[in-house]
Parts: sequence; C-alpha cells; structure tokens
Amino acid sequence: MEPGEGGRCPSCGRALRIPEGASVPPPKTVSDDDVLEMLRRGPEAAPAEPAVEEDVEDEWNWRGTYDLVPAAPPPRMDGLVEPRPDEAEALGEPAPPAETADRERDRRETYELAPIPPAPTSASARTSEESREEVEDATPRPPLSPRDRRARREREDAEPRCLDPWFPPHLFYPARGGEGLAMVAAIGISGWVMGCLAPEYCLTVLADAELLGTPSIGRLIALISALPVVILSPLVMIYDLRYLARVLAASSEGERPPPRPPDRNADGLLDGLGSWLVWIVLGAGVGLLPLATYWMALASSDGSWSPLAAAALGLAGLPYALMALMMTFLHDDALAARPGAVLVAIARLGPSFLGLSLTVAALFAVVGIAFAAALALRDRAFWVYIAASLTCWLLAAWLSIVAMHTMGAYHAPRERFLKWRRKRRRRGAS
Repeated sequence: MEPGEGGRCPSCGRALRIPEGASVPPPKTVSDDDVLEMLRRGPEAAPAEPAVEEDVEDEWNWRGTYDLVPAAPPPRMDGLVEPRPDEAEALGEPAPPAETADRERDRRETYELAPIPPAPTSASARTSEESREEVEDATPRPPLSPRDRRARREREDAEPRCLDPWFPPHLFYPARGGEGLAMVAAIGISGWVMGCLAPEYCLTVLADAELLGTPSIGRLIALISALPVVILSPLVMIYDLRYLARVLAASSEGERPPPRPPDRNADGLLDGLGSWLVWIVLGAGVGLLPLATYWMALASSDGSWSPLAAAALGLAGLPYALMALMMTFLHDDALAARPGAVLVAIARLGPSFLGLSLTVAALFAVVGIAFAAALALRDRAFWVYIAASLTCWLLAAWLSIVAMHTMGAYHAPRERFLKWRRKRRRRGAS
C-alpha cells in the first residue's frame, strides 16, 4: 500500500489509512548466491546478527504520535453499518449526507409499554397489610377542628342514602339479619317464661296447696319459685329496652339491616338506662297523664270503666309519648324532651306525625288483641293457651322492633328539618 491509501483491518473491520508523506521501507530481499553460500558453510558459518546500534529506536521507549481514525459509531438498529464521512472518503465510498448522520445520532423515539401486572400477594402479605391498616386505624388521631367537623357533616348530608319509607311499616324488618331474628327469639322466649310459665306454675302450686290444706307451704314454694324470676326480670327488661333503643337510633341513621345486640355485661345494660328513666318521667308520665287522671277519678267515685274512653285518652297522649321518646334518644341533650319542645315538634310535623302515631297504635292493638284471644283459651284449653301465649310473646317482640324501626325511618329524612342537635353518635347505636 502506498502513502495516502486506506483499507479495513481483516480482524476487527476498522478503517485504516496510511498518512501522506510516510516512508514505507522496501522489503528486504535475499539473492540465490547468498543462500548457496550459507548452505556450503553450514550452521557454524551462519552470519552473525548485526549489533544493535545505540541510536536505534526502542519500540517500548518510543515517544511519538499516531495518526489513527476515530472509532466508528454504534451499529444501527437495522444491522447495517453506515461509515462516517472521513471513513467513506478513505474507502473511496460516497459520504452519506450530514443531516442523515446527525439524524441517526440524535434520534429520539418513544415506546409504548404495556403496564406491568401487579404481582400476586401471598396470604402472609395480605395479613401484614391488614394488620398494618388495623394499627393505623387504632392510632389515635387529633380531634377535628370545627371547620373540619362542619365539612364532614355537610359531606355526609350530601351523600344520597337509601332510606326505608316509614309507611307502610316494614313488617319483615327483623328478618333482614340474623341479629334481628335472634333478638326476637330471645325477647319472646324470655317474656313467655317469666310472664306465662312462671306465674302459671306459682298459681298451680297455690291451688294444690289449698286443696291439701297447707296454704302456707304452697305460698313458700311459690315464693321460692318466683324469686329467680323477680331477680332476673328487671335485667331482661333493661336488655330488651336497650336493644329497642339501638333499633331506633340505627334506623334514624339510615341503616337498613337490624343492629347487633348490646354487650352482655354491665356497660351493655346500664349505658342507656338513664335515657329510659328520663323518658318514663318526661314522656310516658306526661303523655299518659290524662289516662291516669281518668283512672284515679273512677277509683275515687266507684264508677264503671269505659274501654272507649280509656282508648281515646290513650290515643290522645300517645303522640306526645312517641315524640318524647324520639327526642330522648335522637338528641344529644338529655333533657330535650321538655313539654314545650315536644309540643313545638309535634306542631311542626303536623298530620304526618299523627299518622305515625296511629300506625304505632295499630301495631300495639294487634299485640293486645292477640293476648286477649290467648287468655280466652285459658279456661277452655289450657295447653293450647300455653302454646298460644308463646306465639303472642314472639309477636310482641317482633312488632315492637318493627315499631321502633318505623319511628326511626320516619325521622331519617326529616333530620335537617327538625334541626335536633347531634355532635356525636346517637345513644343506643354504639
């Protein structure tokens, strides 16, 4: 190759070029006469190697510069190698346009990648996440500011709620959950045992003692038998009233299934007892005052009892008692059921609340008629009366829960209209 010519290395494919003006030493040649002379003399007469002169350049200690071609660009995606302009000139190939080389070097592209699917979590990982969420939920948080509480209340009011209409009453409301059915069975059976079986047993013992001529022994046995009922009856009644208050509060919150029963401990029994005592004084005591006055008047004058007059006086005081019950359990003020506030609330609601009172009165009337029919069977068919009384107690428990749900469903859409103050979760719903 002559100076100025170029080519490619057969091993690496790199373009090489001999610079201009470089001197290429001619290859050393050996004549035939020199070869014959070397064969005649033998290996001993081999020409000695020339001595290395001191001024000969050492390739390891040489100082100088090399004229090398820059490295080739990375290969293109299509597998073709496009030479650079200087390499194309050295190889005698046409140089590519400058804009093409710049475009290939500065090319920027985007690729759409499919999202990576989430890796399946194991049971242990889910358990750890759930435990972490429980810990976060259990972590005490600072109390909300008045503005935050107002915003949360407005957000809760803005959310649409699927409320039950109060009329007609949802007669199958206790069957919406196992808690409702369990409480119907518990209230009905406990009322049947303490209100029917235990009294009938004591009356039977007294009658047998009279026939045997030992009335004192009969009274002693009856007292011992009735003592557990006397002790447990108030606790059972308080527990039943506690659940009825919870049904009222849950229905007013818009909850469709029956609530869970209260805790079977001291807190579950005594937590809402004060509210019921307040209602007995401010609600039932004032609402049933006309009926109590009529009863006292008849007792003092020895007059005849009129069922129609008693029913009319009871219906007259029932709206007051029901409104006082709603205000006692659906208002944060323990003394919200004051006579003036109750009368104002009844006047604001008007005929619709009177319709609610008549609906609840009809449910109570069904229970009263059922018990009257069962008592009519006592002298004729005693064991049929016992079975019928169980049905009556179960019906009383069922319809009492329905009545509480009806009042709560009546209050739910009228909560903002009534404007009863509520700063925390209502009594009976916890």
